[in-house]
Amino acid sequence: MYIVRKGQIIADDIFDGRNSEWFNNLQQHYCDNEYDHLNIRYGFSDDAPDDLRERFSDPGTYYGHHNILVKDFAEWFEKYRPDLDAGWFSTYDRWRIERKGWVPNSDYVKHELNEDDNPVDYEFVEFKNEYDCSAWLYHYIADRKISYNATINYCFDC
Repeated sequence: MYIVRKGQIIADDIFDGRNSEWFNNLQQHYCDNEYDHLNIRYGFSDDAPDDLRERFSDPGTYYGHHNILVKDFAEWFEKYRPDLDAGWFSTYDRWRIERKGWVPNSDYVKHELNEDDNPVDYEFVEFKNEYDCSAWLYHYIADRKISYNATINYCFDC
């Protein structure tokens, strides 16, 4: 993941990790509905420098080239807050979230009760989804006062 502006790399290799859920969202293989509203564009941005394109163009090694304007990302994050989630949990699970810092993965979160669920046994709980790295990226941009005219370029390796 790189941030570029006017043909210059202004933030180099800023995310070096694995997060399949976030990566699927960033590739427009949406797991989370909030990403439907993010203006993700395919390929390198027009202002990406040639050396960045050359370094990450090998299709046998890199795939899923996309870009997002910093302005679009920041405004989207502030409006949709993809790092927040909520769902129905047992009293014990609510306690685990609030007291033990447990973060349920998206497969575990129950957004609607089933017909046979007893509503007395469930509580609706909001929590921070630590698996979604969009908050990290938002704070990275804000802390470094990166221009809203810059572009986030990213791809994935095999």
